[in-house]
Amino acid sequence: MELVTQHFIMSKDLNAFGNVFGGTVLAWLDEAGAVYVMQKINYKNIVTVSMDNVNFRNPAKMGDILQIFAETIRTGKSSIRVRVEAIARDNNQPDRVIIDCEITYVCLKDGKPYPHFTT
Repeated sequence: MELVTQHFIMSKDLNAFGNVFGGTVLAWLDEAGAVYVMQKINYKNIVTVSMDNVNFRNPAKMGDILQIFAETIRTGKSSIRVRVEAIARDNNQPDRVIIDCEITYVCLKDGKPYPHFTT
């Protein structure tokens, strides 16, 4: 898997119990997956179709550095599916997988699926 982006967990990212909001991390995963895809296929007009197999594994806490990694699983005619994973790094404890999932993106042209992978 390739490192795509990193986030420093701050108080604005936490719920009332000191854990990072799951929705915040999902948004970061979606954005990182899209950036990864755009760089890999050299095409930017993509949309998220689905986020599947979402697994919340551990909480992230304030001060953690959250690193997001991605890898391609497969491509279709106009779609690409990637696996993304967020890992929390803190010098005081071992790295922890926070969340992982699979995201499918579709290439668009004029608002319709574009067969980018067959051209």
